[in-house]
Amino acid sequence: QRNGKLFRVVQAHTSQDGWQPENVPALFEQINEVHSGTADDPIPYEGNMALVTGRYYYQDGKMYLCNRDTVNPVYHALIELVGLYVEQHE
Repeated sequence: QRNGKLFRVVQAHTSQDGWQPENVPALFEQINEVHSGTADDPIPYEGNMALVTGRYYYQDGKMYLCNRDTVNPVYHALIELVGLYVEQHE
C-alpha cells in the first residue's frame, strides 16, 4: 500500500530507492478493493490498472463499461480504449 492505494507487483524485481509505483508503473498494478464496479459504484480509473469484463470504470466525469479483459494493466486514458476494451456508458 502506498499513499492510500493498494498495488500488486506484476514484475519480479529487487527494490531500489526511487522504484515506487508512481515512478515505475510497469512493475506494479493498482488494485481497487473499495468500489464494486457496478453502474451504481464504478471503479475510479487512474491508469495502471487491469480492466475486467462487466465492470464499470469512471474517469474524467465519464463512465465506461469494460467489454473485454485487458489481463495486464493498461495505462491509456479510457477514452482511448473505446472500441478495444471499453464502451462509453451514459
